[in-house]
Amino acid sequence: MLNHQNLLLGTLGLFCLYATYTDIRERKITNLCAYGLIYAGILSQIIFILSGNTTLLKSLITVTGGFGIVFALYWFGIFAAGDAKLFWGICLLVPPDLFSGGNALTQFVPASLAINTFVPYFLIFTIYLFTTSTGGQKLRALTQIYQMDDFFKKVLDMLFRLILLLGLGQVVNILFTWQDIRVDPLYFSILVLSLFFAVNYLVSKFSLEKWRNYIICPILFEIMILSTPFTLRAWSQTYLMFLKLYLIYIAVFLFLRLYIDNLDSMVLDKEIDIADLEEGMVSAEQIVKEDRDGEVAYQKTGFSLPNVLNENVVLTTLSHALSKEKIAELKQLAQDGCFEAFESKIRIQQSLCFAPIILLGVVLTVLCQGPFFLVFQ
Repeated sequence: MLNHQNLLLGTLGLFCLYATYTDIRERKITNLCAYGLIYAGILSQIIFILSGNTTLLKSLITVTGGFGIVFALYWFGIFAAGDAKLFWGICLLVPPDLFSGGNALTQFVPASLAINTFVPYFLIFTIYLFTTSTGGQKLRALTQIYQMDDFFKKVLDMLFRLILLLGLGQVVNILFTWQDIRVDPLYFSILVLSLFFAVNYLVSKFSLEKWRNYIICPILFEIMILSTPFTLRAWSQTYLMFLKLYLIYIAVFLFLRLYIDNLDSMVLDKEIDIADLEEGMVSAEQIVKEDRDGEVAYQKTGFSLPNVLNENVVLTTLSHALSKEKIAELKQLAQDGCFEAFESKIRIQQSLCFAPIILLGVVLTVLCQGPFFLVFQ
């Protein structure tokens, strides 16, 4: 029977199928498809509010939360611009009454869609790497993590980030208790994580690491000590949720990410001369411009989470393909001898069409009416 929900899901399916077609055939998602989906999603959110299918607050959380997720995925180089716009539009267009019987996590569409998109992708990709790599490659990928020059610095930095995350969570909790404000644990986590990423961005932007490590973190840790009864039960109730989130963050974004990246580099990447770069290729390494005692030097940094606003990053590992202009710039710098330190060579990764993966996430979200793992509960 054709109703409002089925009409939206049918429209969503057509947009996703068209995006998948253009992404596979032309290696891009057209603005007509991406922006059309966003406009349809915003209009749908207005209709949802007026028809009583959702509240203004929940709609704003979906709109802003979805944008925050896609912005983070773009910032970290996982999504190209077209992928990000497609993902955000899908978050807006999914009818909320599809998840009316679920919990807060289920009803937060961007989270369900992200889980159903990336968990299957990561599992399939990891299985592929493990089945195609040799035992020696697996061992080298592991040892390379501990051979990094800044490995222990990264671990120490994550300790300070953990204190910052837990401290911000406790400060927000104190403020909410003081004002007698009650929020769902999911929304509370989203707020604290948003503050956490915002503070870390400012720290990185203005080089305030020492202030964070030796002033802000000790103050936050003291607040945690003074405001929480010193018992195992009280501390576990207050901080266990954020501690679990951060341990997952460390396991996935440090150890597992570095290991998979090392294995990916050995199995799938190839090194070529910068003079042989072609439009559509995707870099697996960054090239960063540095000022060494008044002299400009260029250095490769390998894969890292890129900062698109850092003007010193000449070449990033963002997921979108190299343009003609960027290739011309790199070739000119190579001809000028700027890249002699690494023999004017760069590693290229296999380009990936993300629209089919997002389509899989949409199918799982609709069929499971939330994160796929709920089916097994």
